[in-house]
Amino acid sequence: MSLFNSIVNTCSNLFGLVNGQIFGEPPLYVDKTKPAGMTPTPKPTVRRWMMNAPFVLINSPNFVWASISLAIYFLYPYDLSPISSAATAPISMSFLAERLPIWILTTFLYTAFWHISLHIFKLANRPYIPNRPYNYQKLFHNMFWVLSGIVIWTVFENIFCYLWATNRLSYINDFNSFNTYSGGVKFVLALMAIPLWRSWHFYFAHRFLHFKPLYQQVHSLHHRNTDTEPFSGLCMHPVEHLYYYSCILPSLIFVCSPFAFLWNGVHLLLSPAASHSGWEDHFQSDTFHYLHHLYFECNYAGQDASFMDVMFGTYIDKLKDTPTPREDAKSTLLSYPTFEFVRYLGLSYLCGLVWLYFVMNNIQLNIISKLIVSSLVGFGPVILAWLLSNKLIGKKMENNKGMNSFGTFLHTFVGSLFCSVPITYMCWLAL
Repeated sequence: MSLFNSIVNTCSNLFGLVNGQIFGEPPLYVDKTKPAGMTPTPKPTVRRWMMNAPFVLINSPNFVWASISLAIYFLYPYDLSPISSAATAPISMSFLAERLPIWILTTFLYTAFWHISLHIFKLANRPYIPNRPYNYQKLFHNMFWVLSGIVIWTVFENIFCYLWATNRLSYINDFNSFNTYSGGVKFVLALMAIPLWRSWHFYFAHRFLHFKPLYQQVHSLHHRNTDTEPFSGLCMHPVEHLYYYSCILPSLIFVCSPFAFLWNGVHLLLSPAASHSGWEDHFQSDTFHYLHHLYFECNYAGQDASFMDVMFGTYIDKLKDTPTPREDAKSTLLSYPTFEFVRYLGLSYLCGLVWLYFVMNNIQLNIISKLIVSSLVGFGPVILAWLLSNKLIGKKMENNKGMNSFGTFLHTFVGSLFCSVPITYMCWLAL
């Protein structure tokens, strides 16, 4: 793709809108004479991804999410002074009381907009499943786990603000970001780099969650939605949220503005909504990811970086046939959760509670003890999933095709670097 074609494509998809429309227009490649999802998605390349990278804020929904991030950052700034609620503890009830309403309101309003517009008012015209029945139980199930994910995100925010306020983690303050050349450049770089980083992190974190034990114990909750709707995007097991939010790795290893962290969080919280809509013709529609929910063992990347699926042989470009309505996402709120679900969730929370005991009581540990306690949070849920899914200890693991032994090792190893290591390091810094 030439630079000229990239510019033309950008003008046609300004801010992610197709021909300036929020609803009623599918992506430009779609043949409207075919049913929704039946037009092959263009096969991506690394070169095309790189050519689009400079336009990441203007030819995609990133513009909307970045604008929301900037508004939240300036309207509700972080107080990182030594006497702030953030400085008192890595998990402070006063901090959570301040920040949780912001994230609940932002996430639920944004996601509800897409759910109501599409599933209630049906403002789009090309659903993947025509005449699907409305499922309240599925909606309540998804909303419950979205709320769980927002709480976990706010805990992440609390930990980071604690690290900044207590000088355990360096950052660029707002004065330097907006009054020095280097600070300003780093602020803009973070604004542009976060969406690109998200593409890479999502692929490897996603393949990590399809490691057989993690899929069975954790990621299968997200995949209860075979026919997705907007709230299903952030509907995840708490352990999946833990690893999903490990995308904040850049804020751990680079000295940057707290805005980089917040912008990353807004992207994590809002981007899944419209991409899980169940419709083809609207702003940020995503047939590519709908195929993943329908067929499970394909299309692990986001659509913008799907060249990685091409590389590893997991790329599917269209629906095999018109999907039919089905009952999915049965609510654990309206039926009893299984013993296996409760056992794994309880043991995973126990890993976090051990760390929380030491950090809240300010107990000093030596290097080895700190590593063990922090690794309980970062690696403990993975080890537990393997133990409980092993047929010698728990029931036989579900079959999960799509990876040979080398592919399993590669994606599990790299996924742990992207997911378990950042969580371990974050917890280490707080001890």
